[in-house]
Amino acid sequence: MKQHLRSSRTLTHPPPWRLQGEAFILNYWLTPSFIQKCRHFRQAASPLGRMVQVLLVRYHSSPIGPYDELLILDHPLISKLRLNSIPKIFVSTEASVQHGQQLWGIPKELAEFKGQEQGQETCCTIHFAQQSMQLHLKKSKKPHSFSIRSDRLPTAALRIHQAWQGKRYQFSPQFRGHLAKLHSAQWTETQDMFPDFSQARYLQSFYVSEFELIFPEAQIQQK
Repeated sequence: MKQHLRSSRTLTHPPPWRLQGEAFILNYWLTPSFIQKCRHFRQAASPLGRMVQVLLVRYHSSPIGPYDELLILDHPLISKLRLNSIPKIFVSTEASVQHGQQLWGIPKELAEFKGQEQGQETCCTIHFAQQSMQLHLKKSKKPHSFSIRSDRLPTAALRIHQAWQGKRYQFSPQFRGHLAKLHSAQWTETQDMFPDFSQARYLQSFYVSEFELIFPEAQIQQK
């Protein structure tokens, strides 16, 4: 993964966006105490605990060119009538920051991504605000892949809600891809950059060798 340096204050690529790439999907179960400890990362509180996903994504193709991102996809309990949200996200290009914030209300922050691959192992180092952290990922030696499509999932599971600068955004991405089980994921020195998911319960996670994603135009309302 390389850092892509771009500067664009003008939004030149309106939705829908069509993107292609590869990703790691890490699933974690968070206890109420973990959520409370990491409350400054804006994850919704839960008295029972719940699952969240951490995604490391490499977009090989997008309307603004290739870029990398690391994000938390929060899944509050449906009984609380809270939709999915992205409370924390780093991306590797300024163009992605500007478009993500203004088109979908996603709180993107610019960071530097550096990656190394050796065999089945991937190490991603992310630099932000004079801090660095690492994510070490290991794929299965003989993975069995299976396909997944958004049209086979419940509509509520896909809907994302964001609040940004006095506006509310709601949208439902569409996707398809091929998943294989991931062997392991390890975090190093998350510091103040990111929750320390090494302290959370790691659930079965996946490597997506290729995917296609569509980000539609968001429904936007004033608060």
